Amino acid sequence: MPMVSMTDMLKKAQAGKYAVGAFNILDYNSYKAVVRAAEKLSAPVIVQTSVKTVIFWGPETVMNWTRELAEPASVPVALHLDHCKDVEYIRTCIDAGWSSVMIDASSRPFEENMELSRIVMEMAKPHGVSVEAELGAIGGVEDDISVADDDARLANPEKARIFCEALPLDCFAPAIGTAHGLYKGEPKLDFDRLAIIAETTGVPLALHGGTGLSEDVFKKCIGLGCAKVNISTQLKHILIDSFTGYHAAHPSEYNPLKVLGAQFDALVEGVAEKIRLFGGAGTVIS
Repeated sequence: MPMVSMTDMLKKAQAGKYAVGAFNILDYNSYKAVVRAAEKLSAPVIVQTSVKTVIFWGPETVMNWTRELAEPASVPVALHLDHCKDVEYIRTCIDAGWSSVMIDASSRPFEENMELSRIVMEMAKPHGVSVEAELGAIGGVEDDISVADDDARLANPEKARIFCEALPLDCFAPAIGTAHGLYKGEPKLDFDRLAIIAETTGVPLALHGGTGLSEDVFKKCIGLGCAKVNISTQLKHILIDSFTGYHAAHPSEYNPLKVLGAQFDALVEGVAEKIRLFGGAGTVIS
């Protein structure tokens, strides 16, 4: 089916109390694995690209993969630009064909964050492109965004309400205590804050910093309103560990296609595991 935005898939997930997995791909193999896992499980999926990944390969290359892998898929696939702080680069990706974008102006003052998010919405909506914005600072490191754990700011529920009333967002990412990358200790999530924001905004929420959270935490966050769950670091580890692991197990074998095949199979299984956990399996009825 044709590539879609996140709008309808997240509304359905919100109503159905499940979440759509949003997986940060790094190359053709990981893109193909994400789509394959979603098709196997009859689940909608969001293919995410970091700004660094798009710059490395080039927007047209990523769109070539999309035309080959996402557009013919038997399930809804959205191509999402993750954590972009540069409005002009968002414009570049919209023009190239991305179906969804995230403006991350969370490090700016509240009013400036809201204004930049409004500009992106006005840019995206005529093209049918969905928009995600963020409030508060999510800890850890994501691309060039670094926030010290002690300085991570949680989203203010009242400001979240004002933000979402002013802007008809398709997805909202409030900081609730998660972190990008690997957790140094036990993550401390503010579930009460999440519940209030979900109730007062009514917008499908995104859970960032998903890698390393327990099954119980995932399920609780999804039950409280997270309709999109981001997974990035886990895929990076699978991509590298499966590659090096195969070579360690077969040190005398230098057949790159077998190594890439093992990498692909591991990525499919890792993505499928998260899709099942988030409740998206079987939600696409053909």
